[in-house]
Amino acid sequence: MRVPESITHRRSAVTLVELLVVIAIIALLVGLLLPAVQSARESARVNACANNMKQVSLALLQTAERESPSRFPARSAWGVETGPPPPLPATYPASHHSWIAQILPALDQLPLYDKINFQTPAWGQSHLGVTLPTLRCGSDPELLNSADSHGLAITNYVGCEGFDWWMARFITDLGVNMVVDGVMGQRAGQLTTGQPTTRPQSTPLAAIRDGLSHTLLVGEVTSVGFFGGTGGKSGTGIPGTASRAFARTAFIDINFGNLPHNSMNYWPWRRADGAESGGWIYNIPAAGQTGPPGLAGPVFMTYGAINGDSWGVNSKHLGFVNVALCDGAVRKAFETIDWRVWNSICSIRDREPIPEW
Repeated sequence: MRVPESITHRRSAVTLVELLVVIAIIALLVGLLLPAVQSARESARVNACANNMKQVSLALLQTAERESPSRFPARSAWGVETGPPPPLPATYPASHHSWIAQILPALDQLPLYDKINFQTPAWGQSHLGVTLPTLRCGSDPELLNSADSHGLAITNYVGCEGFDWWMARFITDLGVNMVVDGVMGQRAGQLTTGQPTTRPQSTPLAAIRDGLSHTLLVGEVTSVGFFGGTGGKSGTGIPGTASRAFARTAFIDINFGNLPHNSMNYWPWRRADGAESGGWIYNIPAAGQTGPPGLAGPVFMTYGAINGDSWGVNSKHLGFVNVALCDGAVRKAFETIDWRVWNSICSIRDREPIPEW
């Protein structure tokens, strides 16, 4: 029996209900796959970040091994009180050149390194605004253009300064009772014209008494920082935003004035812009205000904790930061790490036994 043509056409058509079912199934599959895709992308960014940190830590080690005795580069030198800077070896660059500027040859950035005049202040030199992908974490999309950060390129990788500004700080608060002295602690400072150079002091590898594999060298920070965290408690801060941020400069170590006597950045030591005293060059916008980010040199302090206060380490990764040890190994430091253990890892000579972390 021959089926009428009209019936054949009617049976081959797709109904609206069927179309809606297909669309719903596709939407459901996309909804299920999207988190997996996003997770895979973030995992790739975390790995790329760890690889960048590995390159930075190995560059620090290569630079250290070129010295005799082997020593990590000085964090920076903050100029002289009066007169021009004295002649200095490359280990002690004058006038705010950061430790990152010193390791550029080992980062395969020799042309950029050759543009730098280490015998004159870093302020105003052309390399300060050059953004290097190796110094940025892929999970951090903010402030990729130095024009957004006062013309100074920033970095996500910073050296361990210790507990706070004070050299070899002995702390007894927050349940910690130890000396917390970081690899890049109070070893920046003032060069006095006409006198022997005693500062900046770089850290000899032999001075890291806790061992290279037990001492933290480099940590991770975001371009916007974290604010409002409780001292000594990780995970208590709130991420900043591009409109209210605290970032770390890559090639210039910015200091500030008006601190108590004997602090390494007490006036009349020169600020990066040449001024002899005063406060910040670039302040962090106050709460409720917006503006270009506050800036500091490429270091962190342990009292800021992990994802806590702006001075500590922080990241866009979920609950952890990437860190590099003095032997070049890269690991994850989680917000849940014990506070005493975190400070012990960040100190070069506390002699504390470090459990698995």
